[in-house]
Amino acid sequence: MRSSIAIGLLIVGFIPALVAAPPRSLDDRLTIELFAENPQIVTPTGIDVAADGRVWAIECNTHFPPEGYAGHPTDRILILQDTNGDGRAEEPKVFAEGFTHAMSIAVRPVWMDVIRLESEDVDAAKNPEPQTQVFLATRREILLLEDIDGDDVCDRQTRLAWLETEGNYPHNGLAGFAFDANGWMYFGFGENLGANYTLRCRSTDDNAESGDTAPIKGGGEGGNMYRMWPDGTHLLHWATGFWNPHASCVDAFGRLFTVDNDPDSRPPCRLLHIIEGGDYGFRFRNGRKGLHPFTSWNGEIPGTLPMVAGTGEAPSGILAYEHGAFPEEYLGNLLVTSWGDHRIDRFRLQPKGASFESIAEPVIVGDEDFRPVGIALAPDGSLYCTDWVMRDYKVHGHGRVWRIRAKD
Repeated sequence: MRSSIAIGLLIVGFIPALVAAPPRSLDDRLTIELFAENPQIVTPTGIDVAADGRVWAIECNTHFPPEGYAGHPTDRILILQDTNGDGRAEEPKVFAEGFTHAMSIAVRPVWMDVIRLESEDVDAAKNPEPQTQVFLATRREILLLEDIDGDDVCDRQTRLAWLETEGNYPHNGLAGFAFDANGWMYFGFGENLGANYTLRCRSTDDNAESGDTAPIKGGGEGGNMYRMWPDGTHLLHWATGFWNPHASCVDAFGRLFTVDNDPDSRPPCRLLHIIEGGDYGFRFRNGRKGLHPFTSWNGEIPGTLPMVAGTGEAPSGILAYEHGAFPEEYLGNLLVTSWGDHRIDRFRLQPKGASFESIAEPVIVGDEDFRPVGIALAPDGSLYCTDWVMRDYKVHGHGRVWRIRAKD
């Protein structure tokens, strides 16, 4: 029976969309609408929306593919656009493919200067100004992808930072872009199952012992966050003590937040306010389950920092809502996806000492077939989120993208 199903999928080439109740908004001033679904896109992870309103999303095909998987053999970046005004995306365009374990994507922000790569590996004389620049985080690399001629196809790929490690679990590697007003890029790195690692960037000097040109080495300390210039230089360790800082954002006041996904036997998952040099308490070497007395989860040990709030299970996306399209009280709130609890939560920040506290307020809820991952803000103030659809780590041929907007 199973073999006949596998053969059928190979012949058809795609799986029909699941019939399930759509997710709904608990705030009657907002609505959620289907924007795209399989076979247009399957098992999507990261998402961003460009200044022109087009949606850029990662189609993941390499996260534990089952035997006989009928999907594309590699991860792809797809461009989705509604060109006829019916609210649904037409056929997506493939911007780039050939990736493994791709998790996060960011289109270069419109306010950021064009990144000019001038080094031994990029000849400045043959370096025309790109039409589009896109950052991609896979488990092992931070990449800059560039469309030089404006045809929506990647022409040049440059490795900005890369990880050398035996760790290979798909979603506890590099992930989660955020940019501050000065142009710095922040990204995270999961606990890597405790494996030793070396992280390098384009300006790394293996002879340097400290500073922003030295290679960063470790293992067993838990997850970390880093800051780097978007051209792949000046890489610095920023904070530590995470399980897996899978997604991050910077709000209008320049404050950096991340979601920590997840604590194994020590719930809840965490919403964290990140500061330079911050230690958030988790130590893989003390045991992956997080129950060791020398592991801190909420600032219990001196020198470690507490969480802002507990989140739903498996938080995978976060943004600060900085737009006037939603009701006024949403301005400055954090919105967090929960893959495990099939919902999107809202966090209103309340000052607490030098940081904040909050509680999760569900805004969008769905059934077992709503598994939100990435979330992004569009120029018109609406939100887009990717939906893995099924509670299954294996890629499975289903996928959706949803749009959340204020009602007319």
